[in-house]
Amino acid sequence: MAYLLDSFAWLEYFGQNSDFVAFIDHASVPPYTVSTSIAEIIRSLYRKNFKPEEIARAVRFIQDKSVVLDVDAAHATAAGHLAHKTGLHFADALIYAFVDKDHVIVTGDPHFKSLDFVHFIP
Repeated sequence: MAYLLDSFAWLEYFGQNSDFVAFIDHASVPPYTVSTSIAEIIRSLYRKNFKPEEIARAVRFIQDKSVVLDVDAAHATAAGHLAHKTGLHFADALIYAFVDKDHVIVTGDPHFKSLDFVHFIP
């Protein structure tokens, strides 16, 4: 089973949430991160008054600790359909477009709670 981390999971990690820290630090295989999550994380870290050099370190850490997946036309198309069908925000739908029975999303974001293939950490 492979795990995909959304921006919620990474922000909780950087905020020292022990459940997310334990999950990420003890993963037996590198998790996946969708590239658009990095943009969300940067924006959130700026809003939390992180300095540019701290944000750069966080982004490097994500790139070193996970496999970053780029969004292609197939995933973008799937995300558009998912956003319509599920009511997810588009950014969430882009991430969820990568989820399947073999790639489970790890999050605490309540938008994903009722969906399939979600490992929800409250």
